[in-house]
Amino acid sequence: MGYIDTQLAFDPKGEPLTLGFPRGLSTEGIYRVSGNKSEMESLQRQFDQDHNLDLAEKDFTVNTVAGAMKSFFSELPDPLVPYNMQIDLVEAHKINDREQKLHALKEVLKKFPKENHEVFKYVISHLNKVSHNNKVNLMTSENLSICFWPTLMRPDFSTMDALTATRTYQTIIELFIQQCPFFFYNRPISEPPGATPSSPSAVASTVPFLTSTPITSQPSPPQSPPPTPQSPMQPLLPSQLQAEHTL
Repeated sequence: MGYIDTQLAFDPKGEPLTLGFPRGLSTEGIYRVSGNKSEMESLQRQFDQDHNLDLAEKDFTVNTVAGAMKSFFSELPDPLVPYNMQIDLVEAHKINDREQKLHALKEVLKKFPKENHEVFKYVISHLNKVSHNNKVNLMTSENLSICFWPTLMRPDFSTMDALTATRTYQTIIELFIQQCPFFFYNRPISEPPGATPSSPSAVASTVPFLTSTPITSQPSPPQSPPPTPQSPMQPLLPSQLQAEHTL
């Protein structure tokens, strides 16, 4: 068992508890509004001392726990989206035809190391759910991608290529969030935001993902937690974030 799977707690549906608790979904500016630094450090210290920490007994805010989760990924020895995969993603994104672009991105996704792929799937699935509550939390897929692409990709900003590709990186993460059902759950490609669906299948694909209504004809998310991405990590925190009152 590796570092991440020992630190993430999963509910019976296979979703990280800290990412799935409904209260966090209605928090305005979640992932955009910074958590209290001292509280985040306190949470990290407590978790480092006790990986079975019960956050239900604690009084950490949603933004504190959300910020701790972002810190976890930002402090990985290597980014969750591997550097060599980032190059392929940028090339796929250059394709002009929208459907061909999405299929090309999906092919690159299949080449991710298994551990990275599974954890990335859980994170993007969660962000997709957050984005469907954007009328309350004000966090659209675009806003979430702006908050998360530097954490998930961490390009080398000392190079001119990375500096000029920042918008591309952000758009790639936004597409993953918007098209999460297509990329990870074999659903149809969704219509672009604001577009009028032109067919029954297109209408079905725009139903908010991961709602309480099951879609029995499609494969369900896995029941067991994902393994650990590539490199072992320095003790960080978020993960066991198993308290249902946090997010």
